[in-house]
Amino acid sequence: MSLCHPDVGNVSCGACCGLFNLKLQPKEFKTLLLERTSEFQTTVNFEVRHSFPIFRKERETKEAHIPKKDDMTYNCPFLGYVDPAKQRIGCMIHPIFTGDPKSQNFSFYGASICQAYDCKNKESILADLWESLFVEMAKDSVEYSFLSADHIFSHALEKYFQLLNISMDRMFQEFRLEMMDLFRMRLQTSAEKNFTSFEINYESFSDLSVLEDYFSKELGQYWKDWREGMTKKNPG
Repeated sequence: MSLCHPDVGNVSCGACCGLFNLKLQPKEFKTLLLERTSEFQTTVNFEVRHSFPIFRKERETKEAHIPKKDDMTYNCPFLGYVDPAKQRIGCMIHPIFTGDPKSQNFSFYGASICQAYDCKNKESILADLWESLFVEMAKDSVEYSFLSADHIFSHALEKYFQLLNISMDRMFQEFRLEMMDLFRMRLQTSAEKNFTSFEINYESFSDLSVLEDYFSKELGQYWKDWREGMTKKNPG
């Protein structure tokens, strides 16, 4: 399928729907998604079109008290669990479920935007490799969404290995465990971020000094310890 909904595993990404704009902890995200899903399944009838806007209004009202990181970022209440086991998240009014190609017009952005948008990691030529790594790492769809949407961090890591003259194949194979360690540390502070994959990367990461500044800012002392370990493993 795609980075959004991998063929393997029981995880998927919903970051582009504004989930992480809400000031919640990982467990609270899952509670919110379960609440949305349960209410959607009991109140929305695909044959009764006015049930869609009623659900949206009700959920927007119920979630209005949740603090936001950015008042300009919309968090769509139609994001919920889309599988019977309630593990994969996605658009509950996607045409694949409703049978209506325009059903996402009931959302804030509308069908044309929702269906046309591709996030930075999804459109990357390394998307399959990142997908494999994130599926292996993530314990649930919230973690997978944090990882998948963090495209600037992923891009910076690609540039770091390139500047060390390490191929992308080696990066994802020989240094896989080191990359996982780095992303696990990243996950510890991910809840503070508002990942949507809309973020613009203003830095080309042209040399190691720029990358050093970036990773030190994002990871603190852990980055220096991690880099020292990398140097020992790859002294060249």
